[in-house]
Amino acid sequence: MKVLSIIFLYLFFTINVNASEPITLAKTYQLKSVILGEQRSFSVYLPPSYNQSPNQVYPVIYLLDGDHTHLKAVAGLVEALSTQRLEQQIQQAIIVAIPNSKNAIRERDFTPTNVDWTFNGMLLEKFENIGNAANYSAFFEKELIPLINKNYRTSTKRVLIGESFGGLFASYVLLSNHALFTDYLIIDATYLWDNNYLNRYFDEKQLINKPLNGNVYFTFANNGEAFGEIGKANYKWGLAFAKKLKAHSSDNLIINQRYFEDETHGTVAALSWYYGFKSILKR
Repeated sequence: MKVLSIIFLYLFFTINVNASEPITLAKTYQLKSVILGEQRSFSVYLPPSYNQSPNQVYPVIYLLDGDHTHLKAVAGLVEALSTQRLEQQIQQAIIVAIPNSKNAIRERDFTPTNVDWTFNGMLLEKFENIGNAANYSAFFEKELIPLINKNYRTSTKRVLIGESFGGLFASYVLLSNHALFTDYLIIDATYLWDNNYLNRYFDEKQLINKPLNGNVYFTFANNGEAFGEIGKANYKWGLAFAKKLKAHSSDNLIINQRYFEDETHGTVAALSWYYGFKSILKR
């Protein structure tokens, strides 16, 4: 926590010293998606050196649940950790923040199956028109990522960040289309989905014997007290999922994980970003 306090103090004083200068964090654009059948917005943050270093290419972070609050937090942390003042602990990066659809609940795009959400025979929540993860993955592969690569100086390093249901989607992409992203920050994902879906998918598709690529950083929160058996089961199945991936023989699949005993599902994101970036984007 001391390190995070230093980062936020750095950002505070930097902003105040330059208070007379307008600060533009990112630019927002619209993309008419044929695959999703709707117009989607996305915001692009460019690192400080982007315009001064015309020959440099940059990794790209794709941020799910990318509303303005998440974008400001992630961009501030990435920029701070990549500065000389904080010893350039990570690479500078382009950030593409994708907010959720205005036409549907976020679960529509993040879930791989269209089922009621149950646990031990108990209905947790009933959804309609969900299970769109395959199309959402295709949206990234065929529309958004090519657009970003065409208009910005991108390297081959692509990072996907997903939290909760977004973590479920990121895990699904890793299993179903592992070449789409090179790195994954999966924050306290919804492993409970569809009766342990991710572990079942891994086993049913016999992925232990198939190629898998990716540098994956898992984070887990302490949800036992807040959510009881549901929280404990989600953690148990998440550990099992990470263990399956660790057991894979591929040299191109790197798995790291961290458990935050003092954080819950709703508070674990900030520390996950901090430690995740230091692992995935280390210089």
